[in-house]
Amino acid sequence: MLTPAQQAKAERARTMKKMRWAAYGIVACALGIFGTIVTYPDPRKAERQRLLAQKGGEEANSKNTVKLDAPPSIGGAIEALAVEEVEQIPTGTSTIPTFPKIIHLPSTALSSSPAAANEPGGGQQADVEYQLVGLGVRTVSILGIQVYVVGLYIAVSDIAALQERLVHSVAGVDVATTLVPGEKNSLRAKLLDKTAGEDLWNEIIREGKLRTAFRIVPTRATDFMHLRDGFVRAITARSNHFANDRQDLSFQDESFGDALNDFKTAFGGTARRKLPKGDVLFLTRNSRGVLGVCTEDKTGARVKMGDIEDERIGRLLWLNYLAGAAVSSEPARQSIVSGVLEFVERPVGTVAAQVV
Repeated sequence: MLTPAQQAKAERARTMKKMRWAAYGIVACALGIFGTIVTYPDPRKAERQRLLAQKGGEEANSKNTVKLDAPPSIGGAIEALAVEEVEQIPTGTSTIPTFPKIIHLPSTALSSSPAAANEPGGGQQADVEYQLVGLGVRTVSILGIQVYVVGLYIAVSDIAALQERLVHSVAGVDVATTLVPGEKNSLRAKLLDKTAGEDLWNEIIREGKLRTAFRIVPTRATDFMHLRDGFVRAITARSNHFANDRQDLSFQDESFGDALNDFKTAFGGTARRKLPKGDVLFLTRNSRGVLGVCTEDKTGARVKMGDIEDERIGRLLWLNYLAGAAVSSEPARQSIVSGVLEFVERPVGTVAAQVV
């Protein structure tokens, strides 16, 4: 029979033996992991080797091919553009950090604008390229709670028409094609003036035949009824402002009320459909002033919600972001003004050419 000292010694020996085996196991596992990493084939390296081999084969074949002078393939150019990443513009909020500088929206009403006649497909369904003019965050309450990020886009081929209207609104002569620094400052002051800016944008939106779109992305989950009610309040307040302060009764007839009901219907009537955080709401205005409402989810799938034929609805909604004593997002208004001032720095027509 072992004494207590002998028993303690035997127990320590068993413990040390277990620890040694555990250490051996740890070392073996580490060696196994290291060996797996070293010996596992690198798929990127294999892909690079495959591309190099393919390129070498193409170069070899090209030496035996007769090459004729011809314009580059349009299809290939389109594919190359699709592969390129679209430039992203910071929004100033971490919730929705960026907006694309260029978007493409389908159009079925391209015949009213002279530039639209040159769009692919003529009057048929076609994708139209739009460029970001300016953006900002919409906030509510004194706490500055962020609701959504909104950006104004304009069809690239309509930028020249906007340039021309803005330049002539300050220079006052048809031959002017750009503005000097002093005239740019005058245009900025005019656009930011609550009366002059409203008059200028009201005329441009009503008569400019420009295709524009607002891209709205909520910073938190919301629903269409909530958005619709906010838009309706803004439209109604602006129409009352024109009637009471500007003595303009063109927004007070029965047909305007019917058009406003059409706008409510486009947002689903009384149904509380959700618009998740990060999904997109597009408010589009074509060259005839028709207001379109559609959504785009995170996969890029779009759903058309409706059209409002009466151009007054879209005009008042656009003015609610662009001009007047109070706008829905002052940062967006300031950014849009800065964006259009960049347009008038260059001769009319050159901005669109550079973007395309």
